Amino acid sequence: MISALLLAAAVSAASPNQCLLCHPDVRVLFDRSRHHAEEVTCTACHGGNAQALTVEGAHSGNFRGIPKRRDIPALCSTCHSNVEKMRPYNLPTDQFALYQTSRHGQLLAKGDERVAVCIDCHGSHEILPPEDPRSSTYVRNIPATCGKCHGDAKLMAPYALQANASTEFAAGVHGKLLLEKGNLAAPHCTRCHGGHGATPPGVGDVDKICGQCHATTRTYFLQGPHKAAMDQAGLPECAACHDRHDNRPADVGMLDKVCLNCHAADSAQAKLSLQMKTAYSRASEEIDQAHALVQKAAAIPLYVEDYQARLEEARTALLESLPVMHSLNLASVESLTGRGRSIAREVESELNGKLQGRK
Repeated sequence: MISALLLAAAVSAASPNQCLLCHPDVRVLFDRSRHHAEEVTCTACHGGNAQALTVEGAHSGNFRGIPKRRDIPALCSTCHSNVEKMRPYNLPTDQFALYQTSRHGQLLAKGDERVAVCIDCHGSHEILPPEDPRSSTYVRNIPATCGKCHGDAKLMAPYALQANASTEFAAGVHGKLLLEKGNLAAPHCTRCHGGHGATPPGVGDVDKICGQCHATTRTYFLQGPHKAAMDQAGLPECAACHDRHDNRPADVGMLDKVCLNCHAADSAQAKLSLQMKTAYSRASEEIDQAHALVQKAAAIPLYVEDYQARLEEARTALLESLPVMHSLNLASVESLTGRGRSIAREVESELNGKLQGRK
């Protein structure tokens, strides 16, 4: 009897969280979580007495057991909306308020418990910080985390949503940058839709969302006729040409294809797209030709560093013409592509003169 009491006292002194003695499966997950590292105990979420040595004592008082899904966001907010508790970690305290404005939060408030709550994205006992590659909210893991629900056709059916967003994202230019090339600056689900305040962007808001990264392109898009026309037609701006999740790369090859989705092949708009594509393609070809000549001269060897620098200037002018195309201003596009061609011709002329002189 005395030995049992001594053992109980030793266990109690060793750990303030006795819940894990009866829940070892949870302990495996909880021990590696951020909450455990910050000495958060089970009772912060489940209530009860974490120091009790009996089930009756542990499940006494304010014990709530497994929280109901509809109560989880408010429960998490008891700490995460507390300025004093979050200040040492420099964490925002407005996330519950944002969640309530989201599509998830709005539907939950109406009693729909199928929508995502905190634990669906962050986990429950195994919560890890977003900078940890093992975390469900680590940048490269976010598409898979969102895909757990948004890739479930049965779950998406009542909301008339397709269940292919995550697979389309993986096939798009943004997905390849993030998932294949490991570019953590590439957009992902929450960069476009928001995190705790996640909501589908409205038709007239798409350019604002895309403009967070593509600021220059948006500036020219707003200057052109497409903005007003697309809003009037109910088209989702950037996504109307570049798609939503399966984003197409910014390539001039799409000009004479995508434009024909709305404009007839013999229309003035189709003619304009072909003129812009031609201006770009010709400049690109001449820059490539000049580059090949520079490589030939370097192999002799001749001093070519100056020519290489000038061709970089030509390529920059060419790249600058891509966002300008969104303004549909042919003169501006031709000005930039013409500059690229002019530099390429100068380089070719000078190098040909030097090579002819050597002969």
